[in-house]
Amino acid sequence: MKVCVASPYPLSELKGNSVSADRIVKMLNERGIGARGSYGYDSEPADILISLHAIKGAPAIFEFKKKQPKGKVIILMTGTDIYQGLPEGSQIGEEALEEADRIVVPQEAAILKLPEEVRGKTVVIRSSLDSIAIKASPSRSPFVISVVGHLRPVKRSFLTIETLAKRPEWSDIEVWQIGQALDEEMRKKAEVWAKDYQRYRWFGGLPRRESLALCAKSSLTINSSILEGGANAVLEAMTMGVPVLASRIEGNVGLLGDDYPGYFEEGQMDEALQAIINQRADLQEWIRLSANRLPLFSRERESNLWLELLTELK
Repeated sequence: MKVCVASPYPLSELKGNSVSADRIVKMLNERGIGARGSYGYDSEPADILISLHAIKGAPAIFEFKKKQPKGKVIILMTGTDIYQGLPEGSQIGEEALEEADRIVVPQEAAILKLPEEVRGKTVVIRSSLDSIAIKASPSRSPFVISVVGHLRPVKRSFLTIETLAKRPEWSDIEVWQIGQALDEEMRKKAEVWAKDYQRYRWFGGLPRRESLALCAKSSLTINSSILEGGANAVLEAMTMGVPVLASRIEGNVGLLGDDYPGYFEEGQMDEALQAIINQRADLQEWIRLSANRLPLFSRERESNLWLELLTELK
């Protein structure tokens, strides 16, 4: 069986789609399946195309079906597909879903966001991570908050530092922003914050190991996204034992669980941070609850589910 795993972004980039494509290729190769990654569809023969992103991956899907009419198509949905593009009425996205033989989503709640006619061919496969040897080792002072992820408006990348800037009495808190600015406006904002606010540091885009090492040194990591399919940065923090404060959106709840206490509602980050500073929040309990969720995201579990899906379509 030959499988092409197509990312809508160059595989050399650190974007989540390309990271996921690389992970899936490695998993399938380890299971004896001839898988390769590509930027879009590479026009080489394949029995199955796994397309990351329904909307941005649509050209690869249509090109594959044109050249491999008997080939099967699996779409791995992203957060922007599920919570933005499709709800906004993307016609090309809906056409891609109709073309797909199977659709993969990161959590059960996402199925209900899809058009009703394609839900029957949709399955849940939770993403896993490459093994992480680094463990949390926070400094006693200052209290470091890490914010990990490319700088994008949908991630509200500066919400943490904006909140902190309104509370000068929180003088022992630093914000470490880790991630590449994806446009000039975001780059300028990060540079202004770094210049004008001594408790803010922007590290830019870093190799994964360096990013993990910095996150591990933080006392808390924050994910403030408006929409998210399931951020690798959150799962990485859970794995390392770094407590996570997260916006209550489906992607974060899918990772951390319904009963996780470390969520903040819209406009309530300040209150959540105040509870942490006043030690009303039990961060050790957050870490324990996160650790209990990790078996859901094991590499073996994800690998088995992908193998079952491919065997079914073979």
